Amino acid sequence: MKENPANDIKDTMWKFLMDKGQKSNIPALKEYVYDLIQMTTQKTAGQRKAKSHISWDELDMTMMSIVIEATALVLSGDLDEIKEKK
Repeated sequence: MKENPANDIKDTMWKFLMDKGQKSNIPALKEYVYDLIQMTTQKTAGQRKAKSHISWDELDMTMMSIVIEATALVLSGDLDEIKEKK
């Protein structure tokens, strides 16, 4: 398995990229993933938008939020704990 290269950096500026340098937020990750699924499955292409639909203008922010939360999940070590339980 590949090791985290940030762990070798002894600079506090990069501490947030080191293992155990983040806290995971699994409920937020799930919410962003479900929002992405809703955005890609709602049938509003060229039609009037329903109130419950999420605007495609939110796509970039939703994708970036998923990347950020997934990164935090890996760096927190929580993903390893989940994997070990299986």
